[in-house]
Amino acid sequence: MRTINIVITAASFCGNKGAAAMLQSGIKQLRERYGGSLRITLMSTYPERDREIIAAMPERYDFISFVNAKPEKLLFLAFPLAVLYGFFGRVPLLRKPFLRNEIIRAYSECTMVVDMAGVSFVDSRGFVMNTYAFVCAAVPVLCGAPVCKYSQALGSFKNPYNRFLARRILPKMRLICARGEITKNNLAEIGITENVRLCADGAFSMPEKEEYAENVNKLCENDGFFNGYVVGVSISSVVEKRCRKLGIDYKRIMTEFIERLTAEGYLALIIANAARGDSAKPRNNDLPVCGEVYAEIQDKTNVRYYPREMFPEELRLLISRCKVLVASRFHAMIGALEKGVPVLLVGWSHKYKEVLDMFGLGDYAADYSELTSDKLWSEFHRLLENSEGIRAKIVENLPRVKESSRRNIKLISEEIDKRNAR
Repeated sequence: MRTINIVITAASFCGNKGAAAMLQSGIKQLRERYGGSLRITLMSTYPERDREIIAAMPERYDFISFVNAKPEKLLFLAFPLAVLYGFFGRVPLLRKPFLRNEIIRAYSECTMVVDMAGVSFVDSRGFVMNTYAFVCAAVPVLCGAPVCKYSQALGSFKNPYNRFLARRILPKMRLICARGEITKNNLAEIGITENVRLCADGAFSMPEKEEYAENVNKLCENDGFFNGYVVGVSISSVVEKRCRKLGIDYKRIMTEFIERLTAEGYLALIIANAARGDSAKPRNNDLPVCGEVYAEIQDKTNVRYYPREMFPEELRLLISRCKVLVASRFHAMIGALEKGVPVLLVGWSHKYKEVLDMFGLGDYAADYSELTSDKLWSEFHRLLENSEGIRAKIVENLPRVKESSRRNIKLISEEIDKRNAR
């Protein structure tokens, strides 16, 4: 078999562990399909840290290489070069200078690009992030590379600038895996249907190795805390920032919620589902806001918080130790659903609801803009009262959702095979 050169963009092992979970799932399934013929180049915003992380994993990832694709390099260097390459790159004598740029070279020589942005072209993300989403997709297209979008949330497209960008680039995608019906409908509203397929989030099909379970068991086995009624609390720097803009004191609300939990005899596990152990900045990093909430809790006896960067498999196994989860991070929710744990969401996008709808649980997605201490406490008790029915719905629907998740790589592989057969 020919060498299969796959470039993965808009995801990293470092930072958002939801992105890492999608990476793990996609890479392992591609490896199972293509074996030793597979070569992967990861366009990483944290290349040095990503190298360190995969070196510490039990899996062997010697078929992965990294390209520094920090946003400033992509926006201000690779994109202008890609525009010029689109005009002159087909001329052999003019092509060579462009290939000195490692981003242009990787895209121009690959079999397929897999865009693993968890969410893109969303009105509420604003000018900068939607421009970045456009550039992430446009650079490989300008280099002549076919692009498949791994399962993600897209839209809405009410904002004229966002709608213009989406209409300009999304029809050029070889495949768009829509994460749910809301995304699929958003795309249909701007006339994009032919290259769209419905696939559940890729992280639902992330496999786990025993080594990860051993790490979590060692953490929990000597702590009687995990024998009680543990409520997981996933705290998000993204939701905190959005709440702050509306004058909502998210950190105070989460602190009060945890203190009310412990006052009523529950045990609280604080979870940072995005973490950068080498940074104090909040970008892709929940450790700072989790640490601030933990510091404000007066009595920490019945609270646990592990302030370090974990593998996504470890986080999912920790979530499995919880009776229920209250989450502000999307992939903490995915981890709970995959482990059969009832979950209440406090989020900012349709991406939460469209996944919960797959389980008939869309009513358990709350919007951050309406967050108050009393409302969160009321919704938590509604979750508890209905937890058995919720768990039954998860068990009933999970096999179908996981099969839909595996469809991502099945469909992408079909596109790879078409390309490789030429």
